[in-house]
Amino acid sequence: MTSTSPPYSEFDHDLAMCEFYKRNIETIGRTVPELGTADFKEAGSTDMANISLAIPTIQPMIAIESDGSSNHQPEFAAHCARPSADKAILDGGIAMAWTAIDIARDDAQRSRLVAAAR
Repeated sequence: MTSTSPPYSEFDHDLAMCEFYKRNIETIGRTVPELGTADFKEAGSTDMANISLAIPTIQPMIAIESDGSSNHQPEFAAHCARPSADKAILDGGIAMAWTAIDIARDDAQRSRLVAAAR
């Protein structure tokens, strides 16, 4: 049997970037489970994982109020059109922007990431 989907590798989270993001998203008022704990679920697959093996990467997930539904379900799609989902997207975007600013202002992290991207 031939696979119809591309192979995805494991995700290699850049832990330093994760810490910047975690601090920023918690400043906004959201909680983040620790990497490697039972509460930290990396469900799904993504080609971003393949990229994470080539350059330092994070791909944080952010929860929305979904009454137990999950993506790829019509109920989840309906929850995505609610104001609380809009707020989740804004919170995540703000935290990512702050993370980029923090890394750009941190000489050691900026140098490390520029070197890794070459």
